[in-house]
Parts: sequence; C-alpha cells; structure tokens
Amino acid sequence: MIHIKIEPLGISVEMEKGKTIREGLEQVGIRLESPCGGLGSCGGCGVWVQPAVNVPPTPHKNISSSKAAEGFRLACMAVPEGDITIRRMDRYVYDKKPLDQGDRILLHRGRGTGKSTGPSAGEKRQAKGLAIDIGTTTMVLLLVDLETGEVMASEAGLNPQAANGYDVVSRIHYANTDLRRQEMATLVQDTLNRFIRDACAKASVKAEEIIDICIGANTTMLQMAAGMDCASIGRSPFHFSIKGGTDYPASLFGLHVNEAAKVYLPPVMHAFVGTDISAGLLLCPEFFDTEKIVLFIDMGTNGEMCLNVRGNWFTTSTAAGPAFEGMGLSSGMRASDGAVEKVEFTEGKLRFATIGGKPVKGICGSGIIDFLAVLLKTGFLETSGRMAGPETLGPYDRNIDGQPAIQYAEGIYLTQKDIRQLQLAKGAVRTGIDMILKKGGIDSQELDRIYLAGGFGNYLNPFNLEAIKLLPARTANKIVFCGNTSIEGAALLLTDVEKRRLLESGLGRMVYVALAALPEFNTSFVANLDF
Repeated sequence: MIHIKIEPLGISVEMEKGKTIREGLEQVGIRLESPCGGLGSCGGCGVWVQPAVNVPPTPHKNISSSKAAEGFRLACMAVPEGDITIRRMDRYVYDKKPLDQGDRILLHRGRGTGKSTGPSAGEKRQAKGLAIDIGTTTMVLLLVDLETGEVMASEAGLNPQAANGYDVVSRIHYANTDLRRQEMATLVQDTLNRFIRDACAKASVKAEEIIDICIGANTTMLQMAAGMDCASIGRSPFHFSIKGGTDYPASLFGLHVNEAAKVYLPPVMHAFVGTDISAGLLLCPEFFDTEKIVLFIDMGTNGEMCLNVRGNWFTTSTAAGPAFEGMGLSSGMRASDGAVEKVEFTEGKLRFATIGGKPVKGICGSGIIDFLAVLLKTGFLETSGRMAGPETLGPYDRNIDGQPAIQYAEGIYLTQKDIRQLQLAKGAVRTGIDMILKKGGIDSQELDRIYLAGGFGNYLNPFNLEAIKLLPARTANKIVFCGNTSIEGAALLLTDVEKRRLLESGLGRMVYVALAALPEFNTSFVANLDF
C-alpha cells in the first residue's frame, strides 16, 4: 500500500500500488480540475509532491525540467512508488461526504508554519466552509460544518460599497482607477473578514478550519471583491474576466482562512447574470424539469430572471435598482426591527405592521409592495403614479421640499419622488418578464410556477404583486417565495459536489436575452410604468 498525506489539509489516504495520485485523491473526495478527462494532455491537474524521487516524472510541455526536479507531477499520470506528501494543489473540488476509510480529516493549524497536526486528546475537529452572498445592497455569510451540513453561525450587513453608488453601473464608473478598484475590493474584503471573525467566535471555530468557500454574487460584485477591473462589464459588448464553474484561491478575495482554502464560483451565465442566480436555481427543482414551464425571478437590485420552457432555458437581467430593497427611498430601510412589512386600510385608516412589533422607523421591500397596492385601491395613488390631492389624502397629506408626500408615521414619509423610483423598478422587472416570456414563445398563463427570490418575507401578499402590475394578471396563485436563494444555493454547493456538476453541465445551454436590443423594449417599458 502507498500512503499519501495531503497538506496543509492534513488528510491521509492509503491506496494500492499501481494507482495514480488522481485515483488516490478521489478516494477522499478530492477532484482536480482536468479538462482532458485524465488523459494527461491538458496539464491542468498538477500537484507538488515530496520526495520527488518516489514519483516518476510525468513529461508535459508545461512542465520544465526544474519544476519536475522540484516535484511537480500530473496527478492523472503520476504513479507513486513509495509514500509521499502532496504539498500543494491548484483548482480542486473537495467533496466532504463521510469517507469509507473513516475520519482522517486532520486540519492544518498554525497558519504559515508548513506543519499539520491532528486534534489534541479528546478533541475532534471537522472541516468548515463558508457560503457567501455578496449582494449589491446586502451581504450574508454562513459558517457551515462540511461533514454534517449544519449552519453553525451567520452574519449579515449592508454592502459598504453602496457609499460609492447604489447600483453596479455607478460603482463601475467610480472604480475607474487602480486606487479606487483597490478601495472597493478592500471594503468588501474587510467586511467579509469581520463576518468570518464574528461567526468563528460564535461557533468556537478557528478560521484555519475553513477550507472550502462558495460565493454567490453578480458578476460585477465578484470582480470588484477580487480587485479586478470591471470597466468592460459596463459597456457593450459587456465582457467579464472572472470564470464560473471553477475554483480560485481564497487569497484572491483576501479572505483570512486556511491558506489552502478554495473559493468555488458557480457558473456565470452572462456579464449581468452571475453566480448568485446559478446557485439560486438549485432552490427551484422544477427549473431542471424538461416537462415544466417555470419562471425564476430574483427581485434584487439587478432584477435577473431565468425561464425554463420544457428544457429550453432563457435568462435576462433588468436595471431594477434598489428601490424594492428599501434603498434610495425617503424612508426606505432593510428588513429589521421597526421596518413596515405589511400595510392595510381598515376602518378608514392606514394600518401598519412592523418587524418585531416596534414603532415605525421606515419601510422595507414587502411593506413597499403592500403600501403601493393599498394606495391604489384607496385612490390615494392614481394608476399613472401621481399622488391624489389633499381632499383625498386628508390627514396623510404633506408637502416635502415642494413635492407631494404621504406621512405614515411621525416624521416619516413616502414622497412623489419615491413613487417614481418604484415605478422605474416595477417597470423594469415587468418588462423583463414580458420580454423573456415572449422569447420563450409562451403566455403567462402557461407557467406552472413562478419562483420569486429576494428579501421578501412570508407576509408578502402575492395578489398585491398583481395589483401593482409587477406580475401579469392571474399569476398570483403560481408564486412560490423562496427567500435568499443565492446564500442557500451556495450552502448546498458546499456539501454536494453533484450539484456543482449539475449546474456546470446544464447552464451552458442558457440563452441570454438582451432586452435593450429588442425593438419593442422601449414601448413595453413605458407602458409598464403605469400601475
């Protein structure tokens, strides 16, 4: 038998003589990226081994004589003749399912020492992972036990880049120099590292135990987090540099975790449809059903959507803006204590339910949908988006900075300008829906299901989405709310490598629908501004 030790992960494997290093690694769930399928032609599965004399060289055009002498070998071709240690691997996926040979996971401890030690007496450590969602508005992190799939701790907060622009286009314009690109990367990296410290402290975990990470984010946020130039994403023909369906070293994103940790990025379908959407599709099992017609909508700042028409897949994105996330509005806020999440009109009065039952501080996404629907039903708001006059609004009527406004708590208002922002967001999303359905050759009534992702709570009334004309008529009963699918999908991808393969093999068939290039886009958008 040949004994292989894998550092700094601290994993050991016993394998039969005559087998390749690649076969040995697969015994413990480690799969190296190898586009040629293990034929030795691509050179993608290189590993560094010691002592080099225990593994015969694997000649390849990309392996210099000096690299070969130092122990660089192709795992798919290398057959060890004696015990070895693998010191470094690039581009691999580690599937942390229970090992047939028992628990051999001994995590690297003592960052930068080059040594690996097992648990001390009575102590057992398991590999940990991070699921991360880098949204344009908010960021979320989950600390996951890779053996059990348990979420051990979570952290969330606003994306600090918002100080330099609410949407991706304004941030791309801001990050137009090396110094500003680094500033934008540092803002995200520092926040994520704070999340990591806090989550590890909550769960009594060392950051060195974190060896696998999955990030869901739109393409711009990914590149900005890595300090990459995003200028080409912001102009036609919208090129991006980051690669999906593969692994990157955690150091690319400045994450303070195990030095050998990898960041897995799900497939990127387009410059405007990132890993958050591909990961999120895992929460919509019918999307992969060739007998179904399913629409997936992410109601975030960028308004991405995907359509499955019996196995024919389409995707698009809209410039929705952050209004439905509560950002950019006079009294908008994220979903936290004191945020209005439900609005009703009973006994001649507007009545508000807040998160936590606290006094009204502002309004979040679910509350905004309800508020608009109620204002339309009561006549406080015309279908054109114009607020009614004082004779209709009565005690709610206010004038703020020369524009009409509705006061719904002491010093808290919804203004005419806010309504216009919401109209633009609603019009963009609805136009995207209309255009993608047309591209798929179907009518809205043919949809089996509409999966709606985003920061909406369970209190959102789907019929109010119809009332404001965000969704087509008679589709409310088709809606399934599925929350933050980006973070949940990223967590699934940490513990199930087959789901990675599902996305990688399928999403390459996705057809991107460029809305602005369609001749009917402008007419449809203007029509969809009305409530």
